[in-house]
Amino acid sequence: MALLVLVLTMSNTNKTISIFISILLLCSSVTDVYARSVEKQAVLAVLTLNVARFTSWPEQAKSILNFCIIGDNIVQQSFENIDSKVINNRTIHIINLSRLRNLEQCQLLYVSELERNRLVPLLAELRGQATLTIGENIEFLQASGMVGLERINGKIQLNINLSSVKESNLLISSRLLKLANIVSFPTSTY
Repeated sequence: MALLVLVLTMSNTNKTISIFISILLLCSSVTDVYARSVEKQAVLAVLTLNVARFTSWPEQAKSILNFCIIGDNIVQQSFENIDSKVINNRTIHIINLSRLRNLEQCQLLYVSELERNRLVPLLAELRGQATLTIGENIEFLQASGMVGLERINGKIQLNINLSSVKESNLLISSRLLKLANIVSFPTSTY
């Protein structure tokens, strides 16, 4: 309000300069938030890659490991950086999903925190399948998600819902489990 009063009492040249400076400040703060978001998602993509590196799927014979991604453009772009990387003799293929179709092609499914309203039907459809599910918050794990990459005080905490992992016949290396916080929730009835 004080800025508005100040702008109204200024000459036209000063008003123009003040408005221009205000727009620059606004744009720089929006750019800063965007940059932090891109940086955060890039870190989460690399962490997802490392979790996959320490996971064994029942059908190890396939040479392609499909990482399916559900999220906004920033999330999807961050995963493009790990497309075609090779882990455990398997080439990663990134698939960006906008609809809940063809989930059986996914060996790993990453769900952005922006997709909270889709968690229950999504995880219910994947229950018992050999698809490693990774999300960004504790609610994801409560809904039967397997791995949660939760940001706490500026750091990413690795949470693993081991009962969901076992139900899907996946194996996570004990080396990774030692680094993780193992969480347990009552079996979801979704």
